Amino acid sequence: MRKSESAVTEDSYLRVERAFGSFSRGFSLPSTVNSEAIRAEYKDGVLTVTLPKREESKPRQIKVAVNANS
Repeated sequence: MRKSESAVTEDSYLRVERAFGSFSRGFSLPSTVNSEAIRAEYKDGVLTVTLPKREESKPRQIKVAVNANS
């Protein structure tokens, strides 16, 4: 549960904001994500989540032979 506190005073203008408690967020992943290779790193207050694509969902290049005599 996340709790917060807020106070505002007009004459001397005092503002206090505090948030404390646990925080969580959930979301659904598309089927193109390789769930076995997900990585997360928390450093200097920044959470970086890496969601690599599955091999079969990556774009492929297909060479097409063109006959100039046609």
